Amino acid sequence: MISATAPQPLRQFDLDLSGLDVTAVKVDDGAATFTRHDRELVITPAHPTGATFTVSVAYHGSPEPRTTKALPIAVGWIATGDGSYVLSEPEGASTWYPVNDHPSDKASYTFHVTVPTGVTAVANGDLVSSTPTADGHTTFTFDEKAPMASYLAQLAIGDYRVTTEAGPNGVTIRNVFASQLETDPTAHFSRTPEMLQVFAGDFGPFPFDIYGALVVNDRTQFALETQTLSLFDPSYVDGPTAGDEAVAHELAHQWFGDSVTPSSWKDIWLNEGFATYAEWLWHEHTDGVPVALTAQRTHDSLQPSGVLTGDPGVGHLFDVGAVYQRGALTLEALRLTVGDDAFFTTLRTYAARFAGKSVATADFIAVANEVAHRDLHDFFDQWLYRAPLPGLPS
Repeated sequence: MISATAPQPLRQFDLDLSGLDVTAVKVDDGAATFTRHDRELVITPAHPTGATFTVSVAYHGSPEPRTTKALPIAVGWIATGDGSYVLSEPEGASTWYPVNDHPSDKASYTFHVTVPTGVTAVANGDLVSSTPTADGHTTFTFDEKAPMASYLAQLAIGDYRVTTEAGPNGVTIRNVFASQLETDPTAHFSRTPEMLQVFAGDFGPFPFDIYGALVVNDRTQFALETQTLSLFDPSYVDGPTAGDEAVAHELAHQWFGDSVTPSSWKDIWLNEGFATYAEWLWHEHTDGVPVALTAQRTHDSLQPSGVLTGDPGVGHLFDVGAVYQRGALTLEALRLTVGDDAFFTTLRTYAARFAGKSVATADFIAVANEVAHRDLHDFFDQWLYRAPLPGLPS
């Protein structure tokens, strides 16, 4: 069931749904006709909708992941043999539920998941109930009231160990670890409370009431900032990517990417550049390495690619040099240009003003201009939309 609002009554609209069969569609409890065009489910209500309406889609099937031009791995519903989880960025959510699979379309979510008793289900947000049924199953209900983009929805089913503890500033720390992992991840995520405090000072209050890590028993070499429950594979615990950097990176995304979400994928530097910069801030906090030094070393080693940070194109959404590193360098260059006070005020103002919303790069530039009391359009144009790498301001 999907509730939606529209600026005017709709006579036809569409959702994304990949590889699953639809048996019935209702709009406001009235039967609606529908057609399928590959992934697109086109719905025609019997009468034009009101400004607010509810769509119910009955569907079934065995979800399968799908390929995407943006990544070398399949995304969507992932079966592991002993369970399942989802890895949906940028367009995998529609492999397991009907949705307008676009980062600009955010919604609150309630999950009702029925599994055999003894099997654990986890999802975004707070656990509302865990109710045994008469036929040997258990229904888990999770509620994520904060607006969430479809690619950030998470559902994992299997043999998991779930721990909860009180974190700083009223945030609950919930970690979910696959029981079959060769290495216990507990210590690896033990500094999450400290990270929450450090980043709250830099970015403002944590935007949700719960947070933690989900470590699955599947080696994808991938981590994803699924809202309130970041996804990690075991290599981030016992492999070459183990370390605080990835933990800090995915946590920072809860501010930049989850609470504040890009309205278009071309603005993905607003996710990845910010989270990479947070890694540098954490590195400075723990090891005393100044962000300025990390930035200069990154700048000196960055190879030209021709990919534009502010619009990398679908094949380069996750380009480490152009999107992650140059995105972070853009922030350091801004800091050196406007000063520490204006820089961190800009970050906190941006995170607070657009909490729960979708944004474009122009929105961040507007905040930076407002706080710094100057026009920074030329600065951002050079760093984001021109290929030559500018030098860092002295």
